[in-house]
Amino acid sequence: MDGGTQVVHYVPDQPGTLLELTARLFPAYRVEGGRVYLAGCQWEDRIFLRLRVAQNGQVEEIWTDDHGKPVPPDQIQQLGLRQLRPLTVPPPYAAGKFQKALAASQRAGANSTSNGRPDQEEIAAVWCKFVSGKLRFTIGSVSVDLPFSGWARTLQPPPYICPHTGRATFHLAATDDGRILDAAAIGVCEVSGRRLPVDELVRCSWTGKRTAKDFVDFCSLTGQPVLRSELAACQMCQEKVSPAVLQEGLCSACRSLRPASKADPRMARLLAEYPTLDRWHRWELAETETVYVLVASGLWKKLLVVVDKESLELRHLATRHRLQTHWRPVEPGQYTFVLRE
Repeated sequence: MDGGTQVVHYVPDQPGTLLELTARLFPAYRVEGGRVYLAGCQWEDRIFLRLRVAQNGQVEEIWTDDHGKPVPPDQIQQLGLRQLRPLTVPPPYAAGKFQKALAASQRAGANSTSNGRPDQEEIAAVWCKFVSGKLRFTIGSVSVDLPFSGWARTLQPPPYICPHTGRATFHLAATDDGRILDAAAIGVCEVSGRRLPVDELVRCSWTGKRTAKDFVDFCSLTGQPVLRSELAACQMCQEKVSPAVLQEGLCSACRSLRPASKADPRMARLLAEYPTLDRWHRWELAETETVYVLVASGLWKKLLVVVDKESLELRHLATRHRLQTHWRPVEPGQYTFVLRE
């Protein structure tokens, strides 16, 4: 750089204040019941050099960054480096940054040509603002931060990545237990009114209501979720099932009892656990996802046995005369006595 070299400072058209920055970022977000604000922000003036070198009456324009690397044409366009305005007062640290950038440019040979070192007609220092910080979304007493960084001129609002679904969104809302999520991922329990993630809600197969999982049980016959308050006891086996499987008070298992023999593996399990069942003349068996329903028949008496499929523990016991239709439940304390009769 010789004594005839002219150095001028420029800036492109770019946001330079917090007001301009927030006006660009904030409108992109919708925060249900809350707000977004700037939780931290740092501005940095980064230098680009525009070198105009003259040789044999021709002027060549070369752009380099602060490391002496050429600036791609698309970045020149994006940063508005061809629409500049003079900077009256350079940044206080401009001299040091300029010298470093110029030295890097010279080491890279940016201001030389194949015909030797030309005269430098002009060196322009262009100062582009790089901004970094974080947005804070607050709903009630909970908040989450979203970092951002980029050139002030090209910075766009970053999407919030929902921690529950992994989806990008600009619409945020909070669950009742304090999770800030994509608003589209939140639903309302129709029993409690609580706001929960949609995948933590289930739809009752009987009422159609969408509720929190702790309000439902799964019907052992349909395998479908049913509101616990809607489950109805079968008049025969006393298992609580969906009303959809009841006809005249009997569940589909009790209506579909089929003759069973010792060759049936299910019957073999029951006889091994309750050997006195072998004294009955005939067995009829059905099952749900959770229980075996067995009717043992004698000459004048019938015995209804409901057994947990996993543990083989008795869930219900009842008796009736073969000419009767009404089952008489047996008290749990009498189970052993009745089985031995």
